[in-house]
Amino acid sequence: MAELPQSLHAQLRDQLRARILDGRLAPGAKLPSESEMTAEHGVSRITVRQALGALQAEGLIVKLHGKGAFVSHPKASQTLNRLQGLNEAMALEQHAISSQRLAWREMKAPAAVARQLKLDSGETVYHLQTLRYLDREPLSVNSSWLPRFLGERLARVDFSQRDLIDVFEHEGGLKIGEAQLEIGAGVANAQQAKLLQLEPGAPVLEVERLLHLADGGPVHVETAVYRADTFRYKLNLRR
Repeated sequence: MAELPQSLHAQLRDQLRARILDGRLAPGAKLPSESEMTAEHGVSRITVRQALGALQAEGLIVKLHGKGAFVSHPKASQTLNRLQGLNEAMALEQHAISSQRLAWREMKAPAAVARQLKLDSGETVYHLQTLRYLDREPLSVNSSWLPRFLGERLARVDFSQRDLIDVFEHEGGLKIGEAQLEIGAGVANAQQAKLLQLEPGAPVLEVERLLHLADGGPVHVETAVYRADTFRYKLNLRR
């Protein structure tokens, strides 16, 4: 049986994929704009968008809101075999992590946070929101909730180049024992997409972490939304 001819968007996808895989389009390289590809290949804008969407689904390109499409860099990864901060983990892979503080405020604990930190309903907590960067590119939007006693101790601490675990143990005088993580898939809302330079609805990695002291008491809740095209977790499992 004769093979059916490829659709135009599949042909364009394959051409671009070949240029990426053989190195003609290097990691970080900007692809031509949709209008440029439309003119160069003699296809419609819809065809170009379908081809780019397929390459994005394969993880070969990323689309940055307002900037265009770029060839993906190899994903950074953190291996989950012990409790460590992201700065520490990425330093081992020769990546640099930095943070921009978006919010730091005293507030009444949301019901879910109070339950996780074993606080009374309406008890005061400190809320920290940051935008983290990997090698100067947006990586994740993080929201943290700390008990009042810890927030007051750390109010003047610069978190921009340090892991929270390190700050808790040194400036906070705490001994961290363990953490519980929940990892799932999601899509970026409008605010997250703007901060992470994604299109709204782009896939993201959602992580929730609850830190416990060495004596077992919960002391910190954090939710993080990562760019799914930039970062991944690895697990070591033994039987």
